[in-house]
Amino acid sequence: MNQITVYQTNYSGLFVGETLADESPLEPGVFPLPAGCVETAPPSEWPDDKWPRWNGFKWELIQKPEVQQIASPEEKLAEFLAQNPDVLKLINQT
Repeated sequence: MNQITVYQTNYSGLFVGETLADESPLEPGVFPLPAGCVETAPPSEWPDDKWPRWNGFKWELIQKPEVQQIASPEEKLAEFLAQNPDVLKLINQT
């Protein structure tokens, strides 16, 4: 089975990595692309503060998104209670 390398993006068009597309068994020479993939390779290098994004036509380098740290359940609860003091009052009444 023939395969080609394709370039996967996430829902925002940001480059995720390489993957393979398999040739169609019914249509020789046709390679259906996995979801979110394009055949055009992203730039081979980019600055640390940038990241490749597929804009629907070509790759562009955008400001690298910040990854949010996932808070622990305790931190989430503390933030919720801080934003909802009425709930905290109800808890303290028991």
